[in-house]
Amino acid sequence: MQVKVYVPKTVEIPSEYLPALVQRANENLGETGRAIAASRGHLVRQAVRDGLLRELDHLMSEDDAVDLYCDPGSEIPLEIENRTVTLTELLEALQNKKASWGIKSEDLADKQPGITPRRRAA
Repeated sequence: MQVKVYVPKTVEIPSEYLPALVQRANENLGETGRAIAASRGHLVRQAVRDGLLRELDHLMSEDDAVDLYCDPGSEIPLEIENRTVTLTELLEALQNKKASWGIKSEDLADKQPGITPRRRAA
């Protein structure tokens, strides 16, 4: 019997690579990238494709698919300012360093924008 096992592993992607990774992941998904929520999985799989995580190269198939999940059960969407974002919106936020979806700049003065995974209720 053959069983595929997913073992927890922590990887680090330098922040300066994130905009380029998001852009390439968005391009790879095409129109779908504008509609689906961004996740850590999109970023990590693109990092594997780009060769940034060589220790995970064995997870990439010949057709450029990466057999990798970042969250047990399902991919958890990323949020900025408590709002789920698409890959296109994530790229804009990384390039602008501020989320500007209807929020006045004075409202952001006391807040640090961050990317956090959306958690499921227990």
